[in-house]
Amino acid sequence: MKDAIFEFIRGHVYALFGVLCIVAIGVIFMFSRTPTAHIIQPQDIIYAPTTTVVITTTKPLVIEERTIMVHIVGEVVNSRVFELPYGSRVNDVLEMAGGATIYADLSRINLAAFLRDAMQVIVPAFGEEITDLLIENAPVEPPMGHVNALININTASFTELQTLPRVGPVMAQRIIDFRESHGNFASVDELINVTGIGTATLDGLRNMVTV
Repeated sequence: MKDAIFEFIRGHVYALFGVLCIVAIGVIFMFSRTPTAHIIQPQDIIYAPTTTVVITTTKPLVIEERTIMVHIVGEVVNSRVFELPYGSRVNDVLEMAGGATIYADLSRINLAAFLRDAMQVIVPAFGEEITDLLIENAPVEPPMGHVNALININTASFTELQTLPRVGPVMAQRIIDFRESHGNFASVDELINVTGIGTATLDGLRNMVTV
């Protein structure tokens, strides 16, 4: 039995040797396919662009709103000085004054007109003779040096009466005719009884005349 096996091996020794050679060649071929390590070179690196974020501490711009002061008088519910935003119109200050009275002649006023600082708006009554209804930089008090130089409407002459604002020759004569017909004025407020003088004109004269 052993002799038979030995004879088999000896007869196939070349074949066995050939198989071993094939296996060895296969192993060598497999190891030769293993990837080699690649050394990264500087030129192989791709640099992505960077973004710089700048954080500022600048305070937000604050825009101060401009305002104007306007004096409205005459046939309005509340006659006084009002503060309004820059760019306001006559209708805006009229609304702030509570609106016009039933005696106001609004057809003589441009309600869409722009207002300016220190302007006086006069709302006339029907039949009241006023030429300037929007007066810019209107004085609300007599000029300095004339504080005590009030005009006495009971003794003032035709010429002296015409030095008052919004009193022309016609109005001056009406004042004289009224006091000659009805006697001296008991108070400045009685000027309202003179034809053509309404609340607006009276408000403008109140600090400039006396009795």
